[in-house]
Amino acid sequence: MKPSMICTVVGVVLLFAGLPPQAKSSCTNPNNILNATYGWEGHALEAAGNTKAPKIGDFVPLVQVGHLTFDGNGNFSGGHDTNHGGVLIPHVDSGTYSVNSDCTTGTISFATGVGIRMSIVITSGGQEIKYVAANTGFVNSGTLRLMAAASCSASTLSGNSYGYASHGLVAAGNANGFPRIGGFVPFADAGQISFGADGSISGVDNASFGGVLMPGLPVSGTYSVNSDCTGTTTMTIAGVDNSWHFVILQGADQIIFVATPNGYVWAGTLTKD
Repeated sequence: MKPSMICTVVGVVLLFAGLPPQAKSSCTNPNNILNATYGWEGHALEAAGNTKAPKIGDFVPLVQVGHLTFDGNGNFSGGHDTNHGGVLIPHVDSGTYSVNSDCTTGTISFATGVGIRMSIVITSGGQEIKYVAANTGFVNSGTLRLMAAASCSASTLSGNSYGYASHGLVAAGNANGFPRIGGFVPFADAGQISFGADGSISGVDNASFGGVLMPGLPVSGTYSVNSDCTGTTTMTIAGVDNSWHFVILQGADQIIFVATPNGYVWAGTLTKD
């Protein structure tokens, strides 16, 4: 290739490299992008006070699982459970939301509870919403994912098996003798759960509890499913109460859950085998 031609090609490349990215096309009605019900899973730390540079022991851990319905016109309603420092607190939710003209970013503002404000990014064509809380004193982020659209029943889960890997915290009073972070014992686990046609649950859990491996823990119990695609389990892991509230996501391919017993700060996602 001649030197003059090489210079021309390089010049063209540099010209286009220096151009700003093209703006995404605007939406006719940005708020209408969110016009469905989403399951919500969040993980957070709440500062005990607005102190400068608080340490890990100055925060209360919490997790959130629930569902929000967006009406396409800037309003939402729903409900969620917060496991706050090991105490389950149910909430009825309502508020407003606004999607920006870029069709992917926006805000969600709760009129209920502590008035959570979320900065959001809409992904996968509206299949998911990623968020970070904009409230001072909270370190809170999570995901909202489309819920199952049809009316649910026990048959929605009957015969399905799900795998999971999650992590959580247990209040020191429920786990004496293990190392703690701010009064809580950390754990991680992975396992499998099967939903029987007779309403039973079976499975196995493998846990690393405070750094001690506990493999092959049996899971057993029962479950029930509501028509709005929420539900509950009454179950034990190795004989210890580890019941859940859960939300079934679109296609029943995933389930999000929060532990209900006092002393547990634990939420996660089950994925269909």
